[in-house]
Amino acid sequence: MAVSDEHKRLTTLGARWLRKSGFGVIATELTCFGSREQPDVLAFRSSCSAMIEVKVSRSDFLADRKKPERSAGGLGVYRFYLCPEGMITPEELPPKWGLLYAKGRSVLAVVKAQGNTWPALYVSPASEADISNWRDFQHEPNEAAERRALYSIARRFAALTDSVNI
Repeated sequence: MAVSDEHKRLTTLGARWLRKSGFGVIATELTCFGSREQPDVLAFRSSCSAMIEVKVSRSDFLADRKKPERSAGGLGVYRFYLCPEGMITPEELPPKWGLLYAKGRSVLAVVKAQGNTWPALYVSPASEADISNWRDFQHEPNEAAERRALYSIARRFAALTDSVNI
């Protein structure tokens, strides 16, 4: 299926937003063996993962939110929809999803936990008070699918370097 120029633009914006949010490993338009999901943006940092689904039409969003991995399993401890401003309303989001609007050349976080903590899924009870707001946005990801995604990303990087010294 062909991807529109607007979809490509928003995907690039989403990747930049995650990079600015401290995610050091980012891939776009990722396909992995053994996974139905093909996230527009998938990112990792040492504590967690985040996924962005870009939507440029209402019909695509309405179809996408019915996918089984949108409510259970799937990729990303944190998950977001990124769309043109106003296309999706916060009330339409699946549980625990964030919402980002593309506004010109920037991304506006409409629905997101407060701060820039990005805690891991499991933390010590002592840290729990500091991240209570973030719990409302955390998903239990499919760990096997995330490992396959990381492997796919590592293969991409290895192909870029063309040789590995062991």
